[in-house]
Amino acid sequence: MKPVVIKVGGGTIAGGALEDLPGVLGSGRKVALVHGGGPQLTGMLDALGMSTRFREGLRVTDERTLEVAEMVFAGSVNKALARELDSLGIPAAGISGTDGPTLLVEPVPELGRVGEIARVEPGLIRALWRGGFVPVVAPLGLGPEGAYNVNADAAAAALAVGLEAEQLFLLTDVDGLLKDGAPVGSLAPGECQEYVASGLAAGGMVPKLRAAAEAARGGVSARIINGNREGVLAAALAGERVGTLISEGVVA
Repeated sequence: MKPVVIKVGGGTIAGGALEDLPGVLGSGRKVALVHGGGPQLTGMLDALGMSTRFREGLRVTDERTLEVAEMVFAGSVNKALARELDSLGIPAAGISGTDGPTLLVEPVPELGRVGEIARVEPGLIRALWRGGFVPVVAPLGLGPEGAYNVNADAAAAALAVGLEAEQLFLLTDVDGLLKDGAPVGSLAPGECQEYVASGLAAGGMVPKLRAAAEAARGGVSARIINGNREGVLAAALAGERVGTLISEGVVA
């Protein structure tokens, strides 16, 4: 079986879709997790009296902000998620994209230490799989000046393509991309930007749609699902129609 990549937020995982993971792993399928942590980073910056600025949905990251981001993403958030997985009986290893290195990036102009992923080196992830561990990857990449902040949804999409995954699951707090209160069942990659441009997709759904489209163009079907619902991950892997599927096989 091909592996799956799951993007989760930086918060607690108990009582949600990741409760399905022991069964998924028991079937022999390999899993890699990528996590965010934007609210935790903003909270820490506020506590330190540091301002937060965004440009087109990406955090402007100077040297001091990067230091805090690495502390939060690769430190407290990453290790807390690894411990939570361990409490579910899942051996997890927390790393960041700079380890290996796994995620190699190019700087995004005018955003400081923000990187766009140029290449994925999957060796460390595969080594952890061989050791029986679930990799938990913090959204940082290695670039020409060291570590860079990376959008977590984009990191998950790039990693899914680099690992030749079967599916990418983007976990959120709603039942997929919603239209008139109901989830849109499926989209072709080209339709994702149409929803963004029309304003039907907004906020945190925008980077998820863009990441899903990139994964689909790279040969990996992506599905946006409600991470708060236990059983939804198992249902999706069993072929049930849950959430919003983005795939090249969808006719626009």
